[in-house]
Amino acid sequence: MNTPPFPAVVTAAGAATRFHPFSAVVPKEMLPLGHTPAVEHVIVECLNAGATEVIVVTRPGDQIIPAYVRSLREDGLPVEAEEEDLSHGYGNATPLLTVRDRLLVCETFAVAFGDDILLGEQPCGWNLATMYDRMHRDVEAVIAAQRIHPSETRSFGIIDTTPEHAEQVAAIRQRPDPQTVEEPLAVVSRLMLRPSILDRLVPTELARGEVDLGIAVGQLATEANVGVHRIAGHWVTVGDPRHYLDALQTYWHLDTTEPATTGEGS
Repeated sequence: MNTPPFPAVVTAAGAATRFHPFSAVVPKEMLPLGHTPAVEHVIVECLNAGATEVIVVTRPGDQIIPAYVRSLREDGLPVEAEEEDLSHGYGNATPLLTVRDRLLVCETFAVAFGDDILLGEQPCGWNLATMYDRMHRDVEAVIAAQRIHPSETRSFGIIDTTPEHAEQVAAIRQRPDPQTVEEPLAVVSRLMLRPSILDRLVPTELARGEVDLGIAVGQLATEANVGVHRIAGHWVTVGDPRHYLDALQTYWHLDTTEPATTGEGS
């Protein structure tokens, strides 16, 4: 890959209530796959895709991820931690508002959730780099997706594509009835965005008063060109005990090595 650089925001600020009481002490993003915490897998993916810097936004009071990020920085990785500012509201888009001033000056930036890992990419970071390549002047965002079993649509944001273009987002629906879904294409937590999205990050009734990134991108798609990228590799999450077990099994089944050396895919 020969991809121009971009900054990346890795979100690691969730409360992880499904992992209580464990997550009251240790953030879920620190759960290991192999010998490496999930969040480091995501950081390395972003750097291999071409990110010049990675900003990890952590939950207030967390000292574990910031300390780990400092150790990665001391090892030479261009990564830093920033504490989430909840004065902007609560939700999965709050980390972006926390670093809003830094993102406003960027032409394009990446977003990756720190508890979701893409395994089996060849090379590591290929998906994000490919998404960046699609950010032409007439494209306002590119969002990653993966086809799931129809019975699972009530658990995800589902992307509807336009009739004319299978790679263009028409809408994003939250947990729709499977019978209303033509292609069960679930939102994966990897996005390429422009600063224009930041003005759309406001609490909404649809998100029960939270600031939701998927809803904002779905609204953007009704007015602008938003692309969809069907990911290569395996999308796994450490967000709850059952899916963490699935992630471990997938990791070892693939015989995945430790995170690729940064720069390998750039």
